[in-house]
Amino acid sequence: MKKWKFKSFIKNGKAVKVSTKIPFDFAFSDKIKDEKAPKGDNAAALPATTADDAASAGSAKRVRVSQGVSQGLLIHRVQPVYPPEAKSAGIQGTVVLHARISKEGRIVDLKLVSGPKELAPAAIGAVQQWRYRPYLLLGEPVEVDTEVLVNFQLRYR
Repeated sequence: MKKWKFKSFIKNGKAVKVSTKIPFDFAFSDKIKDEKAPKGDNAAALPATTADDAASAGSAKRVRVSQGVSQGLLIHRVQPVYPPEAKSAGIQGTVVLHARISKEGRIVDLKLVSGPKELAPAAIGAVQQWRYRPYLLLGEPVEVDTEVLVNFQLRYR
């Protein structure tokens, strides 16, 4: 980290000192498959999902968005590792999770909705490390409630 280099922050034409917090997520390397989510032109500023959302934007603390919208804001994805016990037992399926994403784009709450119980811990462990572009409602970042689907499918040769 000491070797990292950053561009100067410029204010009124002069470089100024700034401080920031940089989160680090740690996991055993044999337990994750790290991959960058595809970059696209998915704008972080998306329209309100309902007329009620737009009407209450001044007081909105959290909005509900579809799984497709939240997927478009995904910027960092950790692929879950298929649990060996589930793999050997031939268990596959989709784990559905309810996620609350903070204004900063971090998962702050994650609950199992449905799916094979043998696959749920792997799905939850991976999704907890996902990062999103903040969802903007009328130019302001808001918390998001959404569903996350994690598919586990055995590949037979």
